[in-house]
Amino acid sequence: MNASTVTAPTAVRRQVPTRWVLTSVASVIALGGVYTVAVLTKPGQEIEDSILRSVDGRTLLGHGKALDAISIPAVLVVVGIVVAIAFLRRRPGAAAQSGILIVGAIATSQIIKAIAPRPELTSLTLSNSFPSGHVTIAVVGVLGLATAFGRHLKPFIMLVGTVFAAVVAEQTVAYGWHRVSDVCGACAVSMLWLAIVRSGAAVWSRDPRDTVGRRRHGFVSGLLGLATVATLAAAGAIFSIGIGSDLTVSMATGPGVLTGARLLSAGVVLATSWLAWKLDRTI
Repeated sequence: MNASTVTAPTAVRRQVPTRWVLTSVASVIALGGVYTVAVLTKPGQEIEDSILRSVDGRTLLGHGKALDAISIPAVLVVVGIVVAIAFLRRRPGAAAQSGILIVGAIATSQIIKAIAPRPELTSLTLSNSFPSGHVTIAVVGVLGLATAFGRHLKPFIMLVGTVFAAVVAEQTVAYGWHRVSDVCGACAVSMLWLAIVRSGAAVWSRDPRDTVGRRRHGFVSGLLGLATVATLAAAGAIFSIGIGSDLTVSMATGPGVLTGARLLSAGVVLATSWLAWKLDRTI
């Protein structure tokens, strides 16, 4: 048979990009590592107990505007909006990714919180709160919206949404709803599900993806990166001042310690959004 008459295969088997495989593995390791160190060890619990003791009794378990914005009805509205937007843009693949990302991450956080034990290793015995459902909703909500919208609005969604998610994380710590480790766990769950849906899309989705221009992508990366570095640096400096030279981390309490923890939580969310934006250039 003449080689020129051989019919080429109609489809080429697509593979999952390596970066998403590594992201999923790293997310699982981060999730397990934070839980092990912060929840299952006495030093980890003592450090976070000192932060909880720093919350003003008048504001403990209080309500912030960002926290009040997150509820079951709000989640359903967000899911409906992102799916509707994707379908209106004739991107069924983006609709599936957005819906699976949001629902999967929220369900995972709630399941982990329900089944993960928190041994009573310190005198401050409070129920398990790892990972934070509020922060999970805020972070994956941003990623889901950015997936559904077109390339012209993606940068705006990421910047504004990330600020909101960072405020949610900060408020969960400020009002004693969650520990810093809960925020870290929520971000790990969010990145895990982002990797899962992007891996699935790489293999099965045939939707053309909306590519953000290089300049705008770099602009957003720069802003998120600078905000992350500034927030984490401020958190470290305030922690150092709050702890003082004659106290250990697990014994220090006070406004400085709490402020440092609030900034650290916001910084973790900022870093998560920055990483997501860098990994997925067409988010």
